[in-house]
Amino acid sequence: MKTILILTMLFFATLTFSQTMIEMAHPADADIVLIEVKDTADADVIIYLTDEKEEIETWDCMWKTKAWGFSNFSFYLAKSETDSLLITDDGKPILISGKIYFTKNKELRGYKNDKVHLDGVMRVKRNK
Repeated sequence: MKTILILTMLFFATLTFSQTMIEMAHPADADIVLIEVKDTADADVIIYLTDEKEEIETWDCMWKTKAWGFSNFSFYLAKSETDSLLITDDGKPILISGKIYFTKNKELRGYKNDKVHLDGVMRVKRNK
């Protein structure tokens, strides 16, 4: 029993210091709702996808996405603003947190629109 408790504590301790994301199938289940765009010029936030533990722990727009399990955040990713799931049953639109672009280039990551803030997702700190 002690072993299970210790392993559980270690699992949550490592999860706490990384920025893992799970994509949800419905926007009502997600912490944030995003629109995926195909061009960086249209994006509010550019996210670098990685599996490197050191990068994930920095919390600066470097995400590890998972298909299931525990994560820090859940998100719904729509392909367009006309996605039928972005309207509630009573006809009200679901709040969209921003437009997002995924990259494999670490240097491109960051917020492009200062008016957009993804709750709980930290910003890139750059020296000016």
